[in-house]
Amino acid sequence: MAKVATDELDVAQRRGTLKAKLPTALRGAKLDETAKSVRLHFRNGLELAIPVKAIDEIAKVPLARLRDVAASPMGDGLIFENADVAIYVPGLLRDLFGSAFAGALGKLGGRARSDAKTRAARKNGRKGGRPRKRAA
Repeated sequence: MAKVATDELDVAQRRGTLKAKLPTALRGAKLDETAKSVRLHFRNGLELAIPVKAIDEIAKVPLARLRDVAASPMGDGLIFENADVAIYVPGLLRDLFGSAFAGALGKLGGRARSDAKTRAARKNGRKGGRPRKRAA
């Protein structure tokens, strides 16, 4: 196994922690057997139910093997332990709703303010703000 520098590991862990705090991060997931759907619970309070048959990776898996579903630690994936399937949620949403929808979710996450983002915005503001667009 390759060794990772301690500072690189720290940066990666901080990035993961910040990503898990985004409003679009998954807080949890549950299989609704009656509706035959997977219910996604996001940090911002949004709840989305997706029919199992609409998710290619699990469409043919028996419901009994999908009961043990959880959100990934970073909040960007679904993990079905008994089916040995992991699904990247932004990719799933892009597949289901198109890139505009996934982009809108990403834009919500991009609005999140970190201390570093706030400092950079203030620094750029002191320089006169965002440069004007020039006509081509």
